Amino acid sequence: MDLLTYVDIETARAARGLRMVVASALPSPWSEAAKGLFHVKQIPALAVRSLRVTPEVTAWTGAVSVPVVLFDDEPPLTGWAEIIALAERLGGRIPLVPADPATGARQFELVNELAGEGGLAWANRLLMIDGGIRSEGREGFPLPVAQYLAPKYGHAPDCAAPARARVAEVLARLDGALAAARAAGHRYLLGDTLTALDIYVATFLTPIAGVTEAECPAMRTALRPAFTHVQREVGDLLSPALAAHRRFIHDEHLGWPIVI
Repeated sequence: MDLLTYVDIETARAARGLRMVVASALPSPWSEAAKGLFHVKQIPALAVRSLRVTPEVTAWTGAVSVPVVLFDDEPPLTGWAEIIALAERLGGRIPLVPADPATGARQFELVNELAGEGGLAWANRLLMIDGGIRSEGREGFPLPVAQYLAPKYGHAPDCAAPARARVAEVLARLDGALAAARAAGHRYLLGDTLTALDIYVATFLTPIAGVTEAECPAMRTALRPAFTHVQREVGDLLSPALAAHRRFIHDEHLGWPIVI
C-alpha cells in the first residue's frame, strides 16, 4: 500500500511527522527519488504538490526549490544527502544505506554523480533548457520555462556538447558499477540488497529512458517534449543493462505508474 497522502499546504503545515513538497508537473528525478526512499521504507508521509515554489511554500520552508522534506519541528531539508540520512534515521521496513563504511562512501559518490550540482540530472536539465531556447519552445522546455531556468542552471549557448559529455561520463561510471555487481553475482548495484543508489539510478534515468503517458499519466503535456528532447540527445548512451536495471527497480520496488 502506498503511504504517501497528497494534501494541501495548510494541512501539511499544521501536521507533524513526515511531510514533503514535491514537483507535480513532471517526474522530477529529485522529487521522485525522495518519494521513492520513503515508499520503499513504508514510512507514511504527507505530500504537497507544487507546480513551482510559491511564496506560501517559501514562507513555510524557506526553500526556493523542491523537494523539501520536513519531519516534526526539525529544519526543512532540500539536499539529497540530508534526505537520505533522514530516511535512514527514521528506519522503516528496510535499510537503504550500506552498513560497510567503504560501500556507504561509494554510494554517496555515485548518487552525487546523479543528483549533485553538475551531475547527470543537471546536465539533462541543461539539454532541456538549451533545446527550448534554440527552438523557441518547439523542443525541450517551453520557452518561458527554459528562460526562467536558464540562469539557475548556468545555461550558455555552447552548453549542449559538454552536457552530453557529462551524461556519457556518468552513465559509463554506472555501467561499470553494474557490471562489477553482476560479475560478483549481485542483483543490486552495491550488493545483494536494495540501496538508495538503486532508487536514485531508477528515478534519475527516467528522462533519458523516456516515459510514456501510461507510465506517468499526470505529466503535463506541454513538458513531455523536454523528456523527448533529452531522450533524442542522449538516449543512445543508455546501455541495455542500465535500462533493464531501471525497469527492474520500478517493477519490484517503486511500482507503476509514476504518480506525480
